[in-house]
Amino acid sequence: MASIIKKKVKNHTYYYLVESARVNGKPRIVNQKYLGSAANIAAAVGRKESAIPEPEYSIVLEYGAVCALYDLAERLGVRGIINECAGKRNQGMPVGDTVLLASINRAVKPKSKNSFYAWFDKTVLHNMFPAANKKTLSSQGFWNNMSTLDSRKIAEIEDRLTKKVVERYGISTECLLYDNTNFFTYMDTANPSELCKRGNSKQKRSDLKIVGLSMMLSPDDNIPLFHEAYPGNKNDAKRFSEVIGSLKKRYKHIQKEGSEITLVFDKGNNNKSNIEGLLDEKPCAFHFVGGLRISQCPDLLDVPRDRFAALEGDSFQGATSYRTNRRMYNQETAVVITYNPQLYEAQLEGVLRDIDKCVGKLNDLKAKIDAWREGAITKGKKPNMSSVAKKIATILTAQHMMDIFKFDVSSYKDGSDPSFTFYIDEGKLEDVKGRVLGKSILFTDHLNWSDEKIVAAYRSQYHIEDSFKQMKDIHHLGFRPVFHWTDKMIRVHAFYCVLSLMLCSILNKEIKAMGHRMSVNAMLETLEEVQQVITVFPSVGKKQKRKSSFSRLDGVSKNIIETYDLMKYKVEL
Repeated sequence: MASIIKKKVKNHTYYYLVESARVNGKPRIVNQKYLGSAANIAAAVGRKESAIPEPEYSIVLEYGAVCALYDLAERLGVRGIINECAGKRNQGMPVGDTVLLASINRAVKPKSKNSFYAWFDKTVLHNMFPAANKKTLSSQGFWNNMSTLDSRKIAEIEDRLTKKVVERYGISTECLLYDNTNFFTYMDTANPSELCKRGNSKQKRSDLKIVGLSMMLSPDDNIPLFHEAYPGNKNDAKRFSEVIGSLKKRYKHIQKEGSEITLVFDKGNNNKSNIEGLLDEKPCAFHFVGGLRISQCPDLLDVPRDRFAALEGDSFQGATSYRTNRRMYNQETAVVITYNPQLYEAQLEGVLRDIDKCVGKLNDLKAKIDAWREGAITKGKKPNMSSVAKKIATILTAQHMMDIFKFDVSSYKDGSDPSFTFYIDEGKLEDVKGRVLGKSILFTDHLNWSDEKIVAAYRSQYHIEDSFKQMKDIHHLGFRPVFHWTDKMIRVHAFYCVLSLMLCSILNKEIKAMGHRMSVNAMLETLEEVQQVITVFPSVGKKQKRKSSFSRLDGVSKNIIETYDLMKYKVEL
């Protein structure tokens, strides 16, 4: 048993740590250690308390999101499939490594290729990608590696990946969604690109060239099953005509035996040849649910609302429908016109907002014409009756505005200058509100489908609209901005952006199955909070001490990390 005793030597007190034991039945001190005076002991204790050195710095590494996406890609064999299709290179990183890294980066923190290595260096991915370094992940190194991929190889990779995903996760292919969007690029006007063209930018960047993206998506968890980049100046109907054959080939490759496919698309894709192409048996026939323009069935707007029947189901929230059979594009189809009160309110708000904007712009135009006549403006081209009429038509381009506004362009009193008047036709406004707003016209070759099934299929388009919106997010899964200068680079860029969307959608599906329902953005943000922290202490001799720790895990992130055993990827010291 150890104890501390004191001894007095020449009026000074000293302390000893002693151990006692019985020797021949008597207690004896068998070991003792000199501790020193009380002052010595106090100083020693003080030194102990301050012995823990202050750290020099900490290294914070991205962990949760990058490891979860990497782990999923490994379980799917993404790198192996890409490398098999792309072929081996004699130098640099394997192509599969580069594509997967680019896809993970797009998901968590989209960077330009000039900033790619700087991002990679602040993650725990070094051990998983041993060939990655500043040279191989430079802009030049990246594109040297990606030069092996062409349209054929990209399609082959996507064929194999989508088939594997459909089989492993039981993705339904009986109803799929198709749509197009476009993204602005920074490609120079003089660049002879076939993909990047001037056109109607959906992001309102008319000053820049745009590239189009077609995508086919499963409404089950928004998983993309097909993509293709195309020239940004092509209208939707023409583009749809070109891509139908590719969509059918992809479906033929991934379909389950005996299953049928219904493709859902919006009214912008309609024309006779497209509908005939869908129904053609080569290589397989598609059923369809699509939208019709109001001008194609204007008489349906006059069907009294009391002839509309309520759609059954909580999801329809008071929506009603009227059904008839019509021959459209030389095909017998079921045509359903629906009225949705929520859509009516949203559209009415938009119409009233457009009216206010048009009134403001028309008054500004009147003021400008008056300023010309009074001599307050002398520079530029003087307005005339023709130019004023064109300007008014431009102001009234928003839907319904040309019907609601009435205007008259005439000459001023002396006949030398233009003038105009305008007013809102309240009768036309009421007609638009009563006959048009809140209504949609759908058609399908499924003559035996219920109104509810047809409307639900068409409404499921929001899944692909949400995916395009996600790809226009600058924080996660961003497709833009596109800083590439050749069509080949842009096709590769589109490929790894869609692959990124696929991985995130599948991961989100798995996490929902754990009981954590959240958006893709919320999932990535939750996982991004999981970081490995390496604390570096001052050197002692030739050794520098390091300690590893992790950011605090909440219930959701802890469950995800443990379920996938993601701690196996931590950087070992």
